[in-house]
Amino acid sequence: MDFGKHADYSVVTAVEKLRGHLYLRHCWQAPLETSYGAVIGYVKRLQDNWTGVRAVYADKTGVGEYIVEDMQRGGLRNVTGVNFTVPSKEGMATALKEQMRRAVCPKCGWEGYIDTVEGDWRTVCPRGCESEEGNPVKLRPRLHIPYDPDLYHELNNERYELGKTGKLMFNHPEGTHDDRFWALALAVYAAEKGRGATLIRIR
Repeated sequence: MDFGKHADYSVVTAVEKLRGHLYLRHCWQAPLETSYGAVIGYVKRLQDNWTGVRAVYADKTGVGEYIVEDMQRGGLRNVTGVNFTVPSKEGMATALKEQMRRAVCPKCGWEGYIDTVEGDWRTVCPRGCESEEGNPVKLRPRLHIPYDPDLYHELNNERYELGKTGKLMFNHPEGTHDDRFWALALAVYAAEKGRGATLIRIR
């Protein structure tokens, strides 16, 4: 993990996978200078209070296995440490983008992307499904994110560029943060791998 707690934040994000959909259930950002022990304790309380927490994924960039061992000593179960590298960040960001693009028609079951080849945005079923009132049926997103202005701001602020190695490099404008962005990206990535995940993201 990157222990930049003086400038960046610790973020805990939880997603639930339910009938093919992902629901953001919890997103908590600790104040600056919050101890790592307090953040680990916060996740431990979540795991104790919730039933069915399948996994805890932790960004261990920088400190290696120490943070995973510390969480396990604190009583957290099913902890997986993840190094944030250029390839892994590209994989996480891609997983988040793909989930944000996917949608389904609740009436006929059509599934596809909300953005079309022509660059338009699809909001209603392309098969022409109508509600009982005769209105076009709106598509349901596969990733459900409650309105959180801070999270939305980070999702819109993240930037990327193609590096000379052919890999995508990510950044955010000076004076902004992207800790919520990466917390959600890792949680979605973990859930796509078949395990619902609570993420402890310590920056």
